[in-house]
Amino acid sequence: MRIFALALTIIAFSTASCRGQQPNSASDPALAALVDSLMPQLEQLAGLKKLRPITMKHQSRDDLRQYVAGRLQEELPATELAGIKAAYAALGLVPDTVDLEKLLLDLYTEQVAGYYDPKTDAFYMVEGTPRELLRPTLAHELVHALQDQHADLDSLISRKRGNDRQTAAQAAIEGHATLVMFALLASGSGAIDPATLPDMTEQLRPLMEAQNSQFPVFQRAPRIIRETMLFPYVAGAGFVQSLWRARASSAQKYPAPLGASLPQSTEQVLHADTRFLSTRDDPTELRFARQSAEKLVYENTLGELEISILLAQHLGTKAAAAGWDGDRYRVVEIEGQPVLLWQTVWDNEQSADRFADAYRQVAAKRAERNILVVRNRIGSQAGVWVADAPRAVASAQLAPRPVARQQQ
Repeated sequence: MRIFALALTIIAFSTASCRGQQPNSASDPALAALVDSLMPQLEQLAGLKKLRPITMKHQSRDDLRQYVAGRLQEELPATELAGIKAAYAALGLVPDTVDLEKLLLDLYTEQVAGYYDPKTDAFYMVEGTPRELLRPTLAHELVHALQDQHADLDSLISRKRGNDRQTAAQAAIEGHATLVMFALLASGSGAIDPATLPDMTEQLRPLMEAQNSQFPVFQRAPRIIRETMLFPYVAGAGFVQSLWRARASSAQKYPAPLGASLPQSTEQVLHADTRFLSTRDDPTELRFARQSAEKLVYENTLGELEISILLAQHLGTKAAAAGWDGDRYRVVEIEGQPVLLWQTVWDNEQSADRFADAYRQVAAKRAERNILVVRNRIGSQAGVWVADAPRAVASAQLAPRPVARQQQ
């Protein structure tokens, strides 16, 4: 649920026992010298040249919370947040009593050491950050600053792109900064080829999970939020590492994952070698063919990542998410109840059958819900229709709605 695409660095290092001396002004000469010393190596590793100076600022944790609150309201107006909550509550991913806005605000302000803000073209170091974290925080966020000088980060992670495309872009951006950060830290004063680092997906997940165990808000957050919060850093770093390994012999050794190298789905991030690099499998975009007679509450996509989390939560396995090719869902009101109407398409009949069978198992476990699963077709593609409603909603109201493939 990459529902808040704000480029904040959540550093995967323990800060509880560190209380170093912090710089106290934006003109701190030690901070400026550190930035100057890092920049040449960052430019090389990031594959991006600095085009203009980067503003360096400091911010109190109270001001950080106000900033995050403002961005939350901007990115997720109340109607959008209510729709997201309704969708994930219907799927059993969050309790319907959760205060999603407060949870996200607490979550994002709990761990942040520093961030780059594309709107002000400035890097902000949060006061109270231990000096030991200055180098990794700067390394990560200065990559974001370089990215923003070559592409419009806000447009790449805009919710208007749809949830799954937004998450994929966020993974490329955060994974790029994470991999460069670790390569720089690993190199010390010597040279290192970041493509030869151990598999970053395998290395980062246990590290970040262990370090996040000290943060109480993160620990009590629903699984869908925890996993999608880690995904851009963990799977994103693995995606960029695969990109660099595939382009090792090219003139640009460390290409930035922007432009044609930007993934368009979480499937491409999860399966970079087979779905993006060797054969590019862009997602099928779906649209509901006409406006529903019911009141529309919210509409978006899930994507392979969130489908895999959904299946893992209810069934303990993610296998049936493989072979995803596209989806679209709506939350509508039927008989005064929120109902999720969801069409998916798949690479082949076997993948569609596997998902349909899996979701029927989900339905059997959620006896309190009236869930309809129908194998169908969208054009030439194998599809699965799911309607997930409270028991009070009649089954006759859950029949498949007309859905078509969106022209690109």
